[in-house]
Amino acid sequence: MIRRELLWTAGALGLGAVLPRGLMAQQKKVFALVPKLVGVPFYADVEAGCKEQAAKMGVECLFTGPTAVDEAEQVRVIRDLITRNVSGLAIAPNNPESVASAITAAQAKGIPVITFDSDAPKSKRTAFVGTDNRGGGELGGKAFRAALPGGGTYAIVTGGLAADNLNARIAGFKAGLGDGFKEVAGSPYPCEDDSSRGIQIVQDVLAKNPNLSGFFFSGGWPMFAPEAYTRAVRSRADAMKAGKFVVVAFDVQDPQLRLLKSGLATALVGQRPRAMGAQSLVALNALLAKESVAPVIDTGVDLVDAKNVDQFLSK
Repeated sequence: MIRRELLWTAGALGLGAVLPRGLMAQQKKVFALVPKLVGVPFYADVEAGCKEQAAKMGVECLFTGPTAVDEAEQVRVIRDLITRNVSGLAIAPNNPESVASAITAAQAKGIPVITFDSDAPKSKRTAFVGTDNRGGGELGGKAFRAALPGGGTYAIVTGGLAADNLNARIAGFKAGLGDGFKEVAGSPYPCEDDSSRGIQIVQDVLAKNPNLSGFFFSGGWPMFAPEAYTRAVRSRADAMKAGKFVVVAFDVQDPQLRLLKSGLATALVGQRPRAMGAQSLVALNALLAKESVAPVIDTGVDLVDAKNVDQFLSK
């Protein structure tokens, strides 16, 4: 009778958090992952990895976030999850500064918080799970230089200008590129993680810079719409296939691999998004159990070019 009354009282008052400890323990743990935005191929793979790992662990992966790159909306989603008292939070910040106070609020409530894909190193997050973005960018810069050893001019298409992970990739790219190259005025160009906008930028940059030697995409956005991308770079297609125009991009989504196979890209820096989703869940579960985790969990990168693209297409 006491147990039934406790349940009725908590339900009637909306106070699930005051249930007896024994009852709370019976509830499935819910770990929430909040990407920069939902509905894009890369984060779909992160979600798949998270949910595969959740099934193995007997927990729930709640994958939720804004439908467009929107700092305020991402913070609203995070604060809603804090109110719902999820078991743990993994966040890919659009802007490290915008999420810092929400991370502090979650930790104060006893909800462990990590970042994935994009970091917020000055916040109170406990760990970062994802790519060594600077190292991956440097790998891309070296691939660009190897393709154009004589140097040239380049433009960068990025997502949001405040994103920590993208800025680290750009810094690494420039370090790997070295001397002999010049960035065009206005670069990097932000597409706000929107494929259509990314393609428009490519078209505009090519029109304004007829002597451009190549592009670096800090994410694969223009290539996620392969038919439109093919039209956008049509004027450079023959030069690209001859190795005289270079496109190096992050990510190895299927459309990108097929474009690389057809000669419309030079090299791809592949992240491992499924591992990102899975390892985020493992880290949060460990932190909830008061276990320690490494401050940085590197999920690794792969360099894909014409020599090994078939290997990745077959996966």
